[in-house]
Amino acid sequence: MDSPLTQQARPEVFEPKVVGLYKRLFTDDEIPQGFWAELFLLRPDLPKLQQVLENADSGLLIQSQHHSHQLLIQSIAALKLGRPPADEHALDTLTVFFAVVLAKRYSNPSSDIIEVVAGLDNVDAVFSELVASLDNIIRKDDGDVSLRLKAVRTAIAVVSGGYQTALVSYFVDRDFFPAIMRLVQQLDDPLQATEPVLLVGLLANHGKFEAHNPYQVRFADFVNDKAMDRVAESVGQMSSILRAQYIEVQDDTPVAWSVAGTLSYVGLGVLAGAKSTQPVFTDDQQRDLFAKLPGPEAATLITVYDFALANKLFCRRFVAWEAMDKDEPPPFSTFISFTSYLYQHAYRSARASSYAYLTLLILFILVEDAAIAKLLCETTAPVRLCRQRPPFLPLPKTDRSYVAAIIDLLADGINHNLRKRLDTAFYAQTLTVLSRLLTYLARSRTKLQYHWSELWRSLLSFVRFLNQYAEDMHTLPGTTQLVQSLVDLLALALSGGEALLPDEAAYDDLFYKLVESGDALVKLRDCYQLGKPDDQGAAIDTLIGVSQHYQEVIESHRAKKEHLSPREIQKIIRQGYDTLNVEARGVDQEQLRGFREADNKIEVKRFLKVVVADAVVLVSAPQAT
Repeated sequence: MDSPLTQQARPEVFEPKVVGLYKRLFTDDEIPQGFWAELFLLRPDLPKLQQVLENADSGLLIQSQHHSHQLLIQSIAALKLGRPPADEHALDTLTVFFAVVLAKRYSNPSSDIIEVVAGLDNVDAVFSELVASLDNIIRKDDGDVSLRLKAVRTAIAVVSGGYQTALVSYFVDRDFFPAIMRLVQQLDDPLQATEPVLLVGLLANHGKFEAHNPYQVRFADFVNDKAMDRVAESVGQMSSILRAQYIEVQDDTPVAWSVAGTLSYVGLGVLAGAKSTQPVFTDDQQRDLFAKLPGPEAATLITVYDFALANKLFCRRFVAWEAMDKDEPPPFSTFISFTSYLYQHAYRSARASSYAYLTLLILFILVEDAAIAKLLCETTAPVRLCRQRPPFLPLPKTDRSYVAAIIDLLADGINHNLRKRLDTAFYAQTLTVLSRLLTYLARSRTKLQYHWSELWRSLLSFVRFLNQYAEDMHTLPGTTQLVQSLVDLLALALSGGEALLPDEAAYDDLFYKLVESGDALVKLRDCYQLGKPDDQGAAIDTLIGVSQHYQEVIESHRAKKEHLSPREIQKIIRQGYDTLNVEARGVDQEQLRGFREADNKIEVKRFLKVVVADAVVLVSAPQAT
């Protein structure tokens, strides 16, 4: 229908003026004077901008690179001028521009990307100005917080999208760390700190293993308690969101919990009394939804890893931090809680597996330090652990130490990821963390109140799994070392059990389970060729020797009485200690050495790829302006 005033055809759908400007970016031969001033004064329509950019293929972008260069140059000019709303609109536009354009496929990625965004001849001058402008906005203490956070998003878009290009070096050389940490400290909402924290993690890991990175020194030297607390709070709230994504797919709240108690347990006490409207999904729907988790917010865990690796003060504050609101769990409690959900579903995707390995490294760095391990044993807090899939571990009746919750989530990881295509790296690192924990408990003679029988059951079930699928296991990388680590861990529990188990009954139970598993241990030795003649005092021989010793003792009693009750067998086991010679075994010095990132180079690079990809996803979703 024509307009009665202009007699021109009306568009079927009203199109905002700014959208027309977006379309002209890559279609007009010449951009008229005043175009850029008008573009940055109009409120952005970011979804439309994203659509326009996505429809432009890499070839078109290279052909029309002059317009891209002008977009970047004019945006920088608006940032330097600092006049609202043009500066804010320029940041939003740049974030979408970099998120989409840097993600496209190019014949020569590094050089083509530089040609598109700035030009090879001008990249130094243009990107130096861009980086300086973003840094100045972020560090402006009296500046608009929303604008500073938008500058962070723009930086993430460039850094994550251009991670394999030379563009990131401009950000690394500038040293954003002080400005970002000051911003984190000044934010009222800890959740707003998630993206600034992610940015420093991305920058700290750029060129890892290939070049010196000054951000690593920054992490090590950082001593600002307030900023560390805000980082811990941010991680806690981010973990709560990531956990909620799993619970939305399948609510695993124990029936016995009250509504108010449940909400408090998951950190939503203010909603007590609210009726649940959570949808119920079919098994197939749950499988598809779980496969997409965790959400891209998990990328922030890379910075937790860097802080833990370089800064013991952060480790102590992260573990010991107490929530101001007693109805809210502490950040470390929520981190463990989310991790338990991640471990129950780690097998569902390569992404989930990568994040699971990342969190295992964080836990290992924490428990390898005796002072932090002691703190984990002494600090108690409520921790909601995943109960979405059987077998279920016993539900704690009271608050427990963090170390007990960590052992639970490691046992759950062992129980719920058993597949023919076993993730041997995940299992090996899980056993390493468990080994280090048991070593600390035995050496410090810390008798931990814990359902130890569940851990032995998990480990021995793993033994039987390895036997059943030995043919498949032999085709996987690292299987022999994994099996040896499992045997070493069981031998360590046997020789150090008296020092770490709470009472005689718990120690008896360990022996009883080993006796029951005698045949499985022999089969494991034969399937994986353990305990070779030149391996003096092999751990597998110790385990089998104990099992055979008690089998002989029990058979001698059965000669007198055919049917023995469990209590009688337990009594026989206790009496058999007198004739049993168990060599004191521990983890050798090679296994006890401190964490070395270079030993995990392949896995670190693997989860770093996932983190970078998720950072792109985070900033690719346009925010409301």
